[in-house]
Amino acid sequence: MANEPDVAFGLHPKLGPVAAVSDGLSQAEAALRAVGFDHHKELDIFVLPKGADRRTMVQLIRDLQAVGYTVAADPHLQEPPQVSSIRALTSRVIQAQHPSDVAEVFNDLLDDRGGVMPELHQLLEASAEWCERRLGDEGSDLARICRRLGHKIAELSVDLGFTGADFLDLDSPLPLRPTNTGLPQQNSRARAATTVSPTHSATSRPATADSPAPYQSPQAPSAPPAPNR
Repeated sequence: MANEPDVAFGLHPKLGPVAAVSDGLSQAEAALRAVGFDHHKELDIFVLPKGADRRTMVQLIRDLQAVGYTVAADPHLQEPPQVSSIRALTSRVIQAQHPSDVAEVFNDLLDDRGGVMPELHQLLEASAEWCERRLGDEGSDLARICRRLGHKIAELSVDLGFTGADFLDLDSPLPLRPTNTGLPQQNSRARAATTVSPTHSATSRPATADSPAPYQSPQAPSAPPAPNR
């Protein structure tokens, strides 16, 4: 088909960022997989998992264009995520009128799409990768320290998620006074210790031990794209 791009990026209403590749461009498909895209067999498209760093995808779009692929991309995908500063979040807490307002601040603090805590975790992982890439064996100890700090950030993120849930509980209607003399009801922090939080579970935080490989620019097409497909 005339004017059909080699690679097209868009936003699916349910799947989020997706990409479609023209037939026969295996190197472009490999580049997508390298930055975290998974192939959706039923739809025959590539899907970026929820919580993945979009900045790597934006860089891939530019690199594909630079090496000769024709690329079509939704402009919204190339907008950098807005990261709320700690100062801005603190101002929102000071101005909060209800416990749920504070809970929302904690939620934004942990947002995988641009929250402060995931951004800090990514900074530490990037620092560890830089030490390994630029310093070699001499940087192994420093890289290990950065990853250990990243692990602590992940653990702190889980605790912050529980704390946000506690604030949200304060906005719930007060329960009726029990007539029996049983044990007191657990609060959200105790419940969360025995169940997985759907929003901020430990598994939703970026892993520190099995981090993805450093981003590598895609290879140029092995042959120039045919004008008609």
